[in-house]
Parts: sequence; structure tokens; C-alpha cells
Amino acid sequence: MPGCGWTMTGRPKLDLDQAAEFLRSVPAGNWTSYGDVAVAAGRGPNAAQGIVSWIGSRGHQLHGVHRVLNVRGEVNASWTPAGPSLPQDAHAVRELLEREGLRFTNDRADPRQRSRPSSG
Repeated sequence: MPGCGWTMTGRPKLDLDQAAEFLRSVPAGNWTSYGDVAVAAGRGPNAAQGIVSWIGSRGHQLHGVHRVLNVRGEVNASWTPAGPSLPQDAHAVRELLEREGLRFTNDRADPRQRSRPSSG
């Protein structure tokens, strides 16, 4: 299966197929974090940097990538689209999320609207 296996350090690689499947499951009006996507990919939330890199290079191929926020529920201020079909900046991401029904207070998404991977 693509994306599976082990790293040189003996830790499992991120299962990017599982990560993409999880992203597709996050409904409009909800959000998730980079760490949540890492958990869905078979690693812990500390593997979020690998997810950031993956989204940065392949985001235009991923459904719902604009719904991935930092752990505090904030849109990444330096959002840069990975392709022409994505919002052009952080302001456009927030506007899209709000149109989908996501609520923000003090620039943070409502934690009650956070989607997390199932535990099994």
C-alpha cells in the first residue's frame, strides 16, 4: 500500500492514503488539525510537520485541505495555495470556512466543530 512502511528510525511512515481518506471525511462546517491528520495517517500528533509538508506539495489534490488548521483552530497566517483551485490566502480560507458554517471566536475555530480521527 502506498505511504506505508517504516522509516530509518524504526517509526511507521505516514500512511498518506489514510490521511487523504480522513480529510475527505471532514464535513463542511468542521475543521481538523495537522496533528489530527497525522494520527489518521498512523502516527502521533507530533508527526504534524510531515503533514504540513505533504499538504504544501499536494494540497491541490486533496479534498477539504482548507479545513486543516493549527491545533488552536487558527488558519495558518502564511497560507499559500498548492494549486489554483485553492483559496489564495489566509483571509480567503477563513471566508470559505465561514461560508461552510464554521464559527470563529477571537480568530479561533469553534472546538466543538473539530473533527478527529476515530480511535479504531
